[in-house]
Amino acid sequence: MKKLSGIPIIRITVIVLLIAALISACFSSNQSAQSFCIQGKFQGEYSLDNGETWHALPENSHIPAEYGSVILKGGFGSGFPEGFHFNLYLDHIAMEIFLNGEQIYLDSRVEIGLDSTNCAKEWLHWTAPEISENDVLEIRLTNFHRFGNRNAYNEFLDNIYFGYEEIFTTFMLKSGQLYRIVGISLMAAGLMLLAAALFFKLMNIEGGRLMGNLGALALFFGGYIALDTVDLSLWSWLNAFNTYALQISVMLAATCAAACIAENIHSAARKTAKAAVYASEAVNGVLGLLSVFNVTVIYDTLPFWFFAHIVIYAVLLGCCIYECVCKKVTDHLSVISDILLITAAFADIVCYFSGMTNAGICSKCVFVGLFLVHLVRIIRVIPMNYKAAREAEQLKAELAENRISIMLSQIQPHFLYNCLNTIYGLCERDPSAAKKAVNDFADYLRGNMDSLTKKCPVSFETEEKLLRAYLSLEKMRFKSKLEIVWDIQASGFMLPSLTVQPLVENAVKHGICKAEDGGRVTISTREFDDSYEIEVSDNGVGFDVNVTPDDGRSHLGIENVRNRLWKMCGATLELSSEIGRGTSAVIRLPKEKGEKHENNCR
Repeated sequence: MKKLSGIPIIRITVIVLLIAALISACFSSNQSAQSFCIQGKFQGEYSLDNGETWHALPENSHIPAEYGSVILKGGFGSGFPEGFHFNLYLDHIAMEIFLNGEQIYLDSRVEIGLDSTNCAKEWLHWTAPEISENDVLEIRLTNFHRFGNRNAYNEFLDNIYFGYEEIFTTFMLKSGQLYRIVGISLMAAGLMLLAAALFFKLMNIEGGRLMGNLGALALFFGGYIALDTVDLSLWSWLNAFNTYALQISVMLAATCAAACIAENIHSAARKTAKAAVYASEAVNGVLGLLSVFNVTVIYDTLPFWFFAHIVIYAVLLGCCIYECVCKKVTDHLSVISDILLITAAFADIVCYFSGMTNAGICSKCVFVGLFLVHLVRIIRVIPMNYKAAREAEQLKAELAENRISIMLSQIQPHFLYNCLNTIYGLCERDPSAAKKAVNDFADYLRGNMDSLTKKCPVSFETEEKLLRAYLSLEKMRFKSKLEIVWDIQASGFMLPSLTVQPLVENAVKHGICKAEDGGRVTISTREFDDSYEIEVSDNGVGFDVNVTPDDGRSHLGIENVRNRLWKMCGATLELSSEIGRGTSAVIRLPKEKGEKHENNCR
């Protein structure tokens, strides 16, 4: 092993000593010290009554900012050379600094006050004169507001940093980077959801409204998260824009959240929840107008907005609880999410008034978590809804193609000829009967023609009127051979047009007319807890339901009715028959699909 000579050892020693001296000089110099961003801690006392009464400034103490000005007196535990750099955070407040009673810094806003152009959250970069360890610093903070920034003085004390402006800016931008990423990501996701909601609307796909509400909520809540950071003024120098954008984001996010909650209410409380949404929109509109017309700056509208939405969200929470108590919940995850979001908002209110935090951290964390959960659900549901929409469009096209054939299948030529011949005979024997027959015939034709334009379910009363006109004509033809029994115990529901008449016509033509002595046709309706039931039965010749008659006809009428019932209303059609005893056709219609509602048309 080769040994080191004396000269290399001396050289290495000298180099190490020089490096150590350089490092020592760097740490001892003021310039190098400020190459690092260091948080400062102000120590001393404070006064809320212009110096008449002083209070110690203990650890984590809360200094309420809604009572005007506060004077901080003390220091940082050490002296500072001339040119030392301070970075101070002002949340809608103004500042004066005194050294041993002499004013060394004056914020111009102390004299002119705050208005919409200079009222903002911002960092002040101050180069201090020489300050010894024994000097007394007095910092006077002035709050021109009485509500919104009640934690502004504590925020000031928690955000005092030493270091050059460029180094401090880089440091703070890194600390707020996560909030910006989350906020911007939410805004991007919100825009995509809004675009998807518009696509759903154009394609008539179910779920677009709720998706649109969630997209708008993500857009504005993302703006709130991105803008509600202490580094905002370091990357956006538009003070007025920052203030208005943050406040508007909060206001619109609250309204969108209320709309999402109301959309999940399906019980009798739905109208109350909708009223709460309208109230939120009205509050936002009135306060926005007051700001636009310079009645007050938007920041000073916070107390009215804040307390109004406490009431609004209390109402929405009551609606959610009522929904759960009444067991009308169709989507438990959505209702639980709504209750969690409202609870988080109330938790932030408690934290805010207690001075614990002013960042809305509970609402932010809960919303981000819930949004991710519901985003995954939406991503899973979109393909299914799109598939359902395509099937609906295909059904719509099929219905359009088949509507004329359906109508024509109901108006058989021989039926028309027989009716006209019967009316012709009555004109001489019984003119009043002929007049009634013409009226019934006109109602029958009008009802069949109207069915060509029916894209939505119709009321059972409409279908019943057409049935009575048709059966009146048949009764006129067959007289005592045909007996009609009406047993209507429920009528307040909707069903596709021309779905009961084909069943009645089959009962007359294939059941009663083929019987030597005629027979009876019974039309009855019933209401159950979860459905409506329509039954058409006869005591005619009957048939074998498992055998298709070999008479050269297609026999697509019943299948057509069955498909329309299922695809339009989720209803079922069941046929039962016994040869020699008669036939029964039963329609079972789910109650939520059969109840009269604007959503029946789709």
